[in-house]
Amino acid sequence: MVPTELLIEFYDKDVLKNIVAPLTLRPEKVLYLFDNNMQDMMVFSALKKCLSRNIPGIKVEHFPIDISSVDKISRQISRVLDRFKVEECAIDLTGGSELMLLAGYQAGTKFNLPLLHTDLANKSITNLLDDSMVAKIVPLTLEDFIDAKGACFIGESHRPPSEERFSIIEEMARFLFERLTDWKYTCSFMQTVATRTLPHELFMESKWNIHMKNGKPVYPDRVILEKFQCMGFIHSLLIEGEYVQFAFHSVEDKQYCISYGVWLELYVYIAAKKAGVFHDVKLGTMIDWNAYDNITVAGNEIDVILMDDSLPVFISCKLRDADTAALNELLIAKKRLGGWFSKGIIITYGKERKGNTGTYKRAQELGLELLDATDIMAEDFGQRLVKAIREHDLVSLKWKKI
Repeated sequence: MVPTELLIEFYDKDVLKNIVAPLTLRPEKVLYLFDNNMQDMMVFSALKKCLSRNIPGIKVEHFPIDISSVDKISRQISRVLDRFKVEECAIDLTGGSELMLLAGYQAGTKFNLPLLHTDLANKSITNLLDDSMVAKIVPLTLEDFIDAKGACFIGESHRPPSEERFSIIEEMARFLFERLTDWKYTCSFMQTVATRTLPHELFMESKWNIHMKNGKPVYPDRVILEKFQCMGFIHSLLIEGEYVQFAFHSVEDKQYCISYGVWLELYVYIAAKKAGVFHDVKLGTMIDWNAYDNITVAGNEIDVILMDDSLPVFISCKLRDADTAALNELLIAKKRLGGWFSKGIIITYGKERKGNTGTYKRAQELGLELLDATDIMAEDFGQRLVKAIREHDLVSLKWKKI
């Protein structure tokens, strides 16, 4: 570990490059040098929030520099060092532009400072002068990323189930996956009936055959209703003539039963939790991308997020065939929060991977992993999910056109 009072960082658009070295080395003060053409200064409030939560008392400052020439940057770094007059200082040559890195190397050599590089792929910080390892980077949490991006969690679209319900939800999900057409009609029926009641009401009664707002006729599948009762999601099911009535066990169960695609999200969430190798597994996460504008606005909901060895993994679940729009949506969310050093997985109830379709090839081109119905219905789905995430090699994607 390099003991340091001051760590100089070159601000970078990729949030990981801004926070990993400070969180690992834990200096007394961090100074971010940034392009003087930058307009949004709230990014530094976000970085301070992230660092202060992990290192109480740390001082975070930022200083604009003219990045048009190596000489100008080097002289500005020299003035900064004269200003702070610290005995222990190190420069992290990881983020920023090429000229900033060259100038940092020049100034660091002049003042005989440790020149560090954060290797995010190999999880280490090295000294560039002798290639020695300074430290293994510390584990990061989803909160670290969210704070550093100036965003915040604003809730979940669905409440995660308790661990004791994992097995019944898995069984119910697989049951529905095998009957998607019947489930689609049943779900539409339940949604239509539920709109006639208040959100907290659990008792439902209706004619067997009804019409949606668009005039389309829908009716439930008796086998699915009986399975819902058998698995404990509804009770008091009564079917008499052209009428049906039942009650949900809880508001949570009601939400599950009137949401067509949530069963795949639940299935993936449970598989990730049961794998026991991931951290911060979250279901149906909604994020406000600007926590500092005093306006709460949810961005795209992310079906499942988790941390794999300090890298965020974004999982999109589609209980249908995937398309280009779904791939682009995942790619944007992945880049927006995690930057380059994050992973994206799309799980779809189609045959894209097995059939080597154009969508599957497009996912590969975009650097996204794709699992399809063959994987979902496999007995070892959890292992396949872990393998897809763990074998998603970011280094190999470096030269792909993404």
